[in-house]
Amino acid sequence: MTGKKVWAVGTAMFLLGAGAAFAVTAAVDGDPKVTVQPQSAATSDIPQTHEGLVAAWTAELKKAGKTKPDGWEMLTTEEIRGRYISQMYANAPDAKDIDPGMVKRD
Repeated sequence: MTGKKVWAVGTAMFLLGAGAAFAVTAAVDGDPKVTVQPQSAATSDIPQTHEGLVAAWTAELKKAGKTKPDGWEMLTTEEIRGRYISQMYANAPDAKDIDPGMVKRD
């Protein structure tokens, strides 16, 4: 092969490779994928409104055989949320109630 043919073949191969690289990168989606962490089940179950919290708190108190304390109307939404969560955990079953046959391993 002569020098001109070598340069022509080399240039053609370079352009062919560059074109293929451009076609591949253009075909690939360049936008990064956005991942969203699933919302925690614990936070989604807690009502967000004042009325919802009062209703949920009342239901939890009823499960425990209790009633709302005197003056509860003066409590803020955050205070009611705290009392609701506290009562919800107090009403949670113990491990022995969930699986009575479970033996504690040391």
